[in-house]
Amino acid sequence: MTKPNRYKKAVIYFLSGTGNSYRISKNMGNIAKDNHIDAIVSSVNDAKPLEEISKNNHSILGLIFPTHGFTAPWHMIKFAFRLPRQRKTHAFCVATRAGLRFGKVFTPGISGSATFVIALILVLKGYRVRGVESIDMPSNWYSLHPIQKEQSVAQIIDRAHKKATTFMGKNLEGKKNWLTWNNLYEIIWGVLLVPVSLGYLLFGRFFLAKLFFANKNCDGCSLCSKNCPVNAINMKGDKNPRPFWKYNCESCMRCAAFCPKKAIEASHSWGIILWMITTIPVSLVLNTYLTAYIPNLANLYGTWSKKVLNIIYFYLSLSVSYKFFHLMINFPIINRLFSLTTFTHVKSWGRYREPNVKLKHLFRKKS
Repeated sequence: MTKPNRYKKAVIYFLSGTGNSYRISKNMGNIAKDNHIDAIVSSVNDAKPLEEISKNNHSILGLIFPTHGFTAPWHMIKFAFRLPRQRKTHAFCVATRAGLRFGKVFTPGISGSATFVIALILVLKGYRVRGVESIDMPSNWYSLHPIQKEQSVAQIIDRAHKKATTFMGKNLEGKKNWLTWNNLYEIIWGVLLVPVSLGYLLFGRFFLAKLFFANKNCDGCSLCSKNCPVNAINMKGDKNPRPFWKYNCESCMRCAAFCPKKAIEASHSWGIILWMITTIPVSLVLNTYLTAYIPNLANLYGTWSKKVLNIIYFYLSLSVSYKFFHLMINFPIINRLFSLTTFTHVKSWGRYREPNVKLKHLFRKKS
């Protein structure tokens, strides 16, 4: 039981793919209501900040989101920038990160700069940020590793619930949450991983978005397209429509987690091919051949022009290659080949979604 709180209203906005951030948000909202505080828990897609955020120091705003590329998801960054400017409203940030369990050992995830980036945006918007926290939830990144067993998932979630309860209790008591070992841990990793995070935001997330395809089990129901939180999936094809992932995909794994046919794959074999295509040093190739015919090109062809050319090639080759790939997987033999050469097709590899979360929870506002 927390000490008497200082707030009358709590507004918690979450971004969630497979339900982890939603579950933390829901837990914190329940804690607020248990302390007789009016609480709104809403996805960022349903948020109405102009109506819901009070302009006084008797309300508190919470932003809860997953970690992508050791930083905040681009969708949450944009949402934070769209929030109305405030002067008195208090706020906090929570990032869920990929927790794992091996035997009796729980390994912490790394949210890096995630909470600090969003907190900085809120400060610039005038909010009084009281603190940030990173909470381990079961990793859902099935593109990288097998999903944890049911027992491990349950234990990780139980630990997360306790941490969320403690953090929310401090918030409701008006305490700050900055000087903690957890935040020191994240600051160190955040600084060390800045190049990785920038690379993810500028390049990596686009590459990862183009690894997804639907195997032969896909029946074209379009559940993935209709429920994508960032509208990053189009159904393409007249007779047999299949999902096509666009550049704005956040790799949140919702499509894979909730597909009733378990048809969504993240192709490792295609990833190798795509990497080979997109990393061709096109500037070097052009420099070698064109300077032989255009003598003055070498003087104009500096380091920065080479980098720009390689970046343009990366995006163009990614787009063209994926369109070709999407066309080819309509052929059963090609689809089967890529399905059998990706780890996500192995039954024991698994798909993850928070055990108590349904699709309706991720869109429907709770108050």
